[in-house]
Order: sequence, then C-alpha cells, then structure tokens
Amino acid sequence: MTKTKHLLIASTVLFTAAVVLVASMNSNNVMAQSADGINTFSAQGSMGNLVLSPEAMQSLNASQDTNLNYVTGGNWSFDVSNGQLQDFKVELNRHSLGGHEVETHVIDGLTDVTPIINTTGNNELVLVGNNTQFKGLANIKTVETGKVWEDVPILAYLINGHILNISFDPAKTEGHFLNLPLLGVVTSLTEGSSGSQANSTATQ
Repeated sequence: MTKTKHLLIASTVLFTAAVVLVASMNSNNVMAQSADGINTFSAQGSMGNLVLSPEAMQSLNASQDTNLNYVTGGNWSFDVSNGQLQDFKVELNRHSLGGHEVETHVIDGLTDVTPIINTTGNNELVLVGNNTQFKGLANIKTVETGKVWEDVPILAYLINGHILNISFDPAKTEGHFLNLPLLGVVTSLTEGSSGSQANSTATQ
C-alpha cells in the first residue's frame, strides 16, 4: 500500500472518530429510540467535511490551496409534519486550506419528496428507531455568484439520531462536490412541532 493511501485512510479514520465523538457528546438532545413510527418530528444540527485530494494528504499547507482541497461547515434543519417534509434547509460554507472563505451554498426546500424506502405504504416520512431517509429535488444556490443548480436529486439519511448523510447527483452539480457526501451531526431531534423539546430524552 502506498504512502498516500496510508495517509488517506488515517485521515478518514480520524475524521470519522471526530464525528462520532461529537455525536456522542450531543446524545442528550436525541429522542429515545422507538420501534413505532413517528410521523411528526424536527431535526437540526451542524455539518462539516474535510475534502482533500490524495496529493494534499502528503503536505497540509497553504501551497495546497486549490478547489480540490477544502473544509466545509454549516448548519442544517428540517421538520416533518404528519409524514410530510417541511422547511428543509442547508447552509454550507466552503473554506480553503489556506484559511480563505471560498463560497457559501444554500438549499432552501425540497420538492417531489418521497421516502427512499416506503415502509408505510403511503409515502409518509417516519422516524423509526431514530432513523429516517428521504429523497427529493433541490435548487442549490451559490450566494457569492448567484449561480443556481436546479432540480438536483438529493438523498438524505438520518442515522441513529446522530448523523445526517446528504448526497447529490454529481452530474447535476457539475462535479462541484467531488461526488462526496456531506456529513452532519445532529444537535437536536424532537418529537412534535419545531422548537419543542418537551418529548426529547436521552438516547438509550
């Protein structure tokens, strides 16, 4: 195995460990797992990825300040009411390894939303065991330039009440996100209407 591959694996392991650590620190904001489907709930959190080309793994410094090497961060949230997705929002900030803010991407809503796996038979989104998944179409806007990628297919997975995994169709975004998923950490997952913490309990 080459040195580059070793470095890539090590970086991936470290980043994954960091995500898991942050998720465990936020476990008090996650509902207790239930086998029953919940069709009205709210979720929100932060997100961040370290995206590097293999060459950058050998030398993390400002000389690797290119569009292929960057750190992303931001926030996300969505509500589900009676099985229907509402207010899906993502704000994603990209920063170069040299510390420069490159651009901000915004998603404000999804259309044609359906569950990836239709467990209810009526296309409702439900939370089962703190897991849910859905797909839809989004317009992704770059704030600085006004550029918009329209009707981009998106897949979203909420995993065990701790992780949000969002992926895009690379062809519809001109490969801008390097065909890599965006990973987010859940900071709040509550049953009922948005903003209510009344039914939130620690993960079992």
